[in-house]
Amino acid sequence: MTLYDQLSPEGKTLLDEAKKRLSAAYDPALRLVSWRFDAEKEVSLRSSLYYALALMIRDEAGAWDTVEDICRAVLALQIDAPGEIFHGVFRHNPHEKYPPAGALDYKRLGLYGRYWADCTWERVTDSFHQKLAAHPVWSESAGEIEGLLRKALTDTVPVVWDTYEPNLREFLLMCFAMLLRHGEGRMREALKKDMLHSARLAIEGGIVRSKTNFTPLNTNIQCMHIFLLDFFGTLLNEPAWRDYAVSYAQGMLSRYREHHACAEFNSPTYCGVDLSTLGFVRRYSDNEPLKALAEELESGIWHDMADFYNPAMRNFCGPYSRAYELEMGAHTCFCDMLYWALGEKDFPWHPFSVESVNNPLMLLGDIRMPEDVKRAFLTPKQDATVRRVFRELSERGDPENNSALCTAEAWITPDLMAGVLRGSENPSHQLHPLVVFWRQKTGLGTIKLLRCLPDGQMTHLHTVFFHGEMEKNRLTMDVNAQVKRDVDIFFEIECGDIDAAVIDENAWRLPGLTVALSAQAPRPMVRKIDARTLWVIYPARISQPDTMRMRFEMTLNLS
Repeated sequence: MTLYDQLSPEGKTLLDEAKKRLSAAYDPALRLVSWRFDAEKEVSLRSSLYYALALMIRDEAGAWDTVEDICRAVLALQIDAPGEIFHGVFRHNPHEKYPPAGALDYKRLGLYGRYWADCTWERVTDSFHQKLAAHPVWSESAGEIEGLLRKALTDTVPVVWDTYEPNLREFLLMCFAMLLRHGEGRMREALKKDMLHSARLAIEGGIVRSKTNFTPLNTNIQCMHIFLLDFFGTLLNEPAWRDYAVSYAQGMLSRYREHHACAEFNSPTYCGVDLSTLGFVRRYSDNEPLKALAEELESGIWHDMADFYNPAMRNFCGPYSRAYELEMGAHTCFCDMLYWALGEKDFPWHPFSVESVNNPLMLLGDIRMPEDVKRAFLTPKQDATVRRVFRELSERGDPENNSALCTAEAWITPDLMAGVLRGSENPSHQLHPLVVFWRQKTGLGTIKLLRCLPDGQMTHLHTVFFHGEMEKNRLTMDVNAQVKRDVDIFFEIECGDIDAAVIDENAWRLPGLTVALSAQAPRPMVRKIDARTLWVIYPARISQPDTMRMRFEMTLNLS
């Protein structure tokens, strides 16, 4: 019996959908999956290994040759650089430059050295920007000149996310683990040996990262880290790795228990990976202490997510400490997970999202949804108020003070829901401190509060603070922009008939929703982004100090 035969009907559907998309994007010359974005093509190592898993699961004639081709192409992109902060990571494609070596002594620099360097760089570039903007000749080319300055930095020093990505290591090793576990008897011994060597390099680099905390781990990476430590600790006969997996998981669970919350609280993108990975611990590990820890964390996250889920809209209510698109079906694996866990009869929706290519991996794990959670995901919330406290992770914050205590509040009804956040110090562009969903004739409409530079760059911005409070359909949001450069605070509105929207200073009359607004803020600018998207922009300008603080009072009424 093949792995495919062992899948449920829903699992087979999810596997077949992913395999079809991945097969169409596979480039035999590169031996990798390459997605097309507009006129450009972009190689994806994660998608490539997901395709290898899909081929392994289907076990069709000749498929294993392609599996080995993909594995070899991925292995060729790993960086073996002992002593460097990027040891064991993978380049994204064959053309990507290697990070600068010999330029960063992270052991001597330490956490505070890194934090000091981050803050100093931000202060220097803020000052540099102001000087360029004030110069009569250089002002028009300020953005280009700043780009050259940043290029000089990344050509000289390894900068996380710019010159190397540490998280890719764990995602790829999850696939290696499953290929090694289920490919026994079909994988050539030489490839198995090379994959195990690659896993050793990656685990070594991952342990340095987790022990030094030089680049903090998000919860989804932490979940993968503990599984991989245990899995490869067994294969490579490294009992210390298995012991470290237990102690690391104990720390995770202790932090979780404080407020019954993960750092990426109420984040469908991150929590979906958390849940699917914890299922791997349960299915494949014989490390009983680790399994017990993982099961408690898994059950807790399911209950947390159920609090904010609105079955009537098939979306999670905000706010989100980390998120991409608001529509759950666009950038999470949660619809696929719910389809798999609840079954087609109760949950037939599984739109193919950018994360659905992950399904060949997810389906090799296990999903255990508590019975009361199943009811919560299927029973509409009529008038629910949710208030939760959690500690976030601010990746670029003070290493000893990077977990601010936050409060998330939400109000959920079948046709209108909203949420606000206060206390966050997270500089990530993924922060969504105010979110509104409403039902309209052409689907769902959404509003979210964001910030960016005036050129639209969604960069990580320190010291833009949001303080939100709400009572059902009445919301307030205070914004305190302490950055040393101009910044735009803006509401992004998406709805089906955006041309029918009427935006003025005191009210937004949107299709299906009226927002009564009292704003202590500069006069807004309205910019149409596309056929269904508007930005209502409030400019905060350092030359006008009174614009750096804003307050918004909003009342939401369906129309």
